[in-house]
Amino acid sequence: MKANYAKLMAAALCVSVLQSASWGADTLLSSFEGDLSTTLGPSWIMNTPPFTSTFDSTGATEGSQALKLEHNTGWSQFVSLDGGPALANLVANSDSFSIDTFVPETRDWRQMFVIMQGAGLGWTQNGYDIPAGSGTTTIDLVTTGIKAAAAGGDRGWWQIYLTFQGGDVGGAPRITSTIDNVRFTQAVPEPAAVAIVALAGLGWLIARRRK
Repeated sequence: MKANYAKLMAAALCVSVLQSASWGADTLLSSFEGDLSTTLGPSWIMNTPPFTSTFDSTGATEGSQALKLEHNTGWSQFVSLDGGPALANLVANSDSFSIDTFVPETRDWRQMFVIMQGAGLGWTQNGYDIPAGSGTTTIDLVTTGIKAAAAGGDRGWWQIYLTFQGGDVGGAPRITSTIDNVRFTQAVPEPAAVAIVALAGLGWLIARRRK
């Protein structure tokens, strides 16, 4: 009876620790250090016009530069990445997708839409309000179903589009939005959690041996 109780307690501890203790392992996609390259190989493509871009230190969170976009106010601009199978695999093995943003204090309103599509997923867009100053926009790839779609497809291709719209105080016809540190994150157990699980498993083996 005691042995069975020990087994149940060990199993419960393993589940509890793995569910509650995790840390994020980041995979950097782009830091925009003077170019539009990605760590996967393919580069981002600018839809110009109406976009124009410069590399600026303001808003940089990874390295010393960020990508500053000057664009019209309407929803008609794209920054796109055709990442192919490598990007599809990254999405299939990640839990979230994040972009650091910077918008000037003259912002009246600003929105960014992150659009993904690929094998197993049609055109899927998520829109986010971007506050003035620095911030981070994050997409939960699990709850949105994007991760499962990528994992279930043949992973032959994958694309990301970034679209912006908004306005500044005074009604300027051209506005700016800055992005940096584009990354994917996979939730993995903390080292301490793994150690606790290992100890719980050892306790289970001891209880079984005694039985």
